[in-house]
Amino acid sequence: MKKIYFLGYYGYKNIGDDVFCVTADWICNNIWNDVQAAFLGKDLPKLSNNAKTYSYSNGIIKKTYRIFNFITADKIIHFGGSLLFRKLGGLRDGRFYLKNFFYKKLGAIGVSVGPFKSKQDRDSIKEYLKKFNFICVRDYESLKILKEMDITKQSSFCFDPAILIKDVFPSLKEKKNKRCNKVKLGISLCHFERYVGWNLEEERDREAAIELFLDEIIETNDNISEIVFFIFNGNEAVGDKGITNYFYNKYKDKIKATIVDYTPDTEQFCQELNSCDIIFGVRLHSGILAYALDIPFILVEYHKKCTDFLNTINYNNRFDIYNHKHNVKLFNNIVNSIINNEVVYGTEEMIKPDYFKKIMKEELKKIDI
Repeated sequence: MKKIYFLGYYGYKNIGDDVFCVTADWICNNIWNDVQAAFLGKDLPKLSNNAKTYSYSNGIIKKTYRIFNFITADKIIHFGGSLLFRKLGGLRDGRFYLKNFFYKKLGAIGVSVGPFKSKQDRDSIKEYLKKFNFICVRDYESLKILKEMDITKQSSFCFDPAILIKDVFPSLKEKKNKRCNKVKLGISLCHFERYVGWNLEEERDREAAIELFLDEIIETNDNISEIVFFIFNGNEAVGDKGITNYFYNKYKDKIKATIVDYTPDTEQFCQELNSCDIIFGVRLHSGILAYALDIPFILVEYHKKCTDFLNTINYNNRFDIYNHKHNVKLFNNIVNSIINNEVVYGTEEMIKPDYFKKIMKEELKKIDI
């Protein structure tokens, strides 16, 4: 049995990255033959019995396991997310060893390339990607960047791995009970700029627009039966608990409100998300999962990766932090179309999820494992 070592920001209590893990595990059990998925992470999600996991309590053990997997794996795959935007470091950077010693095993699936802060970052990633045997990206902007880098022979488009979530967890295919004249609103919130040293004014402006928006729809839209806050990132230092608790405490006496906390049981979390009729989210994977689950959604474009996703699926329902009236009207129009059992407002030109699911499976089958 071949060993596939998957690389990503795994084990940090983030549902988006957990979805990558469970999907990679499912692919090894259902798409590829005679392979075992291997993951390294401190707090990994619930996986199949076939998966091999490596946990650690300190940095030395982590580095030891990492090198061990570099040596013993048959393939090493960057899987899911924004992994290719920062220049390679020195001996402390695992990518240094991948580029110089283990490049014959290297590949990438469902990743974004960029955005880059500097030419140095771009040039470094370009040289790194030249070593890859295959690069399947999740958005068209990344494919464009690879073309500009003249890395086309081994590159292709496959979409985000989360598109397979219904296959990974068949329970999500079950139809939800329809609610007459009422919708259950799921909400995902997070800070960003404060954690990465970017412009805090942009964060304040965005979150002020979100608060103004939520204030009005909760106060004026009688078609909302309840709101459910989802903590996609449960990390104590950079997670969603602080901002989520603030909004929950603000609205809990005005409308039925609950919090779904992060859990390593990814299926359970997705089932809770699947019970919602509409999603308003900041976290990228609140939008991608809503899309994969056929749930109407509004995604706040706090990062270029959100914009790239919406552009890829040709989605027109955009949140504008500088146009409050537009945002409220957009939400109300979507809710009305849901209640009236009509085509969801603004999605007439949206590319359907099944289109990208088919592409993902076709690309996976092409890879020589």
